[in-house]
Amino acid sequence: MEFHNALGVDFGTDTIKICDKKNRITVCEKNMIAIRDGGHVAAIGDAAYEMYEKTPASIKAGCPMKHGVIAETKNAEIVLAHLMKKNRRFLSGQPAVYIAVPRDISAVEKRAYYNVLNNVVKARKIFLVDKGIADTVGVGVSMESPRASMLVNIGAGTTEISIAAGGKILISKTLQLGGQSLDEDIVTMTRRMFQLNIGMRTAAFLKNRLAYLIDGPADAYNVCGVSSISGLPASADITSTAVSAAIGNTVGLITEELRGIVDRLPPQFHSDIMEAGLCLTGGTSLIPNFADYLRQALGMPISMVREPGLTTLRGIQMIMNRPELSGCTYSLRDLTGNTI
Repeated sequence: MEFHNALGVDFGTDTIKICDKKNRITVCEKNMIAIRDGGHVAAIGDAAYEMYEKTPASIKAGCPMKHGVIAETKNAEIVLAHLMKKNRRFLSGQPAVYIAVPRDISAVEKRAYYNVLNNVVKARKIFLVDKGIADTVGVGVSMESPRASMLVNIGAGTTEISIAAGGKILISKTLQLGGQSLDEDIVTMTRRMFQLNIGMRTAAFLKNRLAYLIDGPADAYNVCGVSSISGLPASADITSTAVSAAIGNTVGLITEELRGIVDRLPPQFHSDIMEAGLCLTGGTSLIPNFADYLRQALGMPISMVREPGLTTLRGIQMIMNRPELSGCTYSLRDLTGNTI
């Protein structure tokens, strides 16, 4: 069934993105909330991110998601309700809502996505879309093609590996590794090599500014933190070589998982994947030379998509607009067999 008024939601660990059927991105803000003692909301979205790691003890700022699933349902509802309210003009009537959910999570965790939306939006209907399917559609793979295709979405909290053919996900795996894991590696590196304690925001900045794989420019950036020796404010010049080496272990773990999945593929799928290669997407894939690194490590073609952070949202938007893709969605009743 095609709905005239519909919204697509990519409820990511780092960012919440919402689009309408006309592919207008109505929301693109950090998935973060800052709460004072007693439960008073101090800030939401980008405003909360500006407070992250800068707040006094009475205010706690954080993300209601952990490793790609909703960890704090009430806070997730508050964040989504606030961002929806800021974009009320797109919520006329009772829209149908399409939301991408990780495939490798339990029915209870998928129900949390449904409940958050149901409590926030007076939706005509809520459709769940496996994230692997949304990504596959978003990169332009035909759902009718019998040939297997492989897509790897390296996000903030997780890495989603999907192999699809004939409109179905054949194999999927979610790794609890992503951009935040790389940030943690950089935090650990600066503490050990430079005796400097920095926060996750600073680590993310260093990753985006200095990190590379294989070859990159010799660069450095001066950052401030707290000396692990004296406990006083201090600064250090963090080099691109040190940052790039720090993320190597986690990138290596992701690569080994990919190699293991490819090696265990049935022969009829293995030949398709080795010929076509895999498609790399997700915001973390923007690290320079990531595709070249995987190409050398796996010995197969690697392709990148434009605006990899928006792949899931593009897929949802296509599913909303093309009735022939309605089979890519399911309701919570389909999932559980219960009456919602």
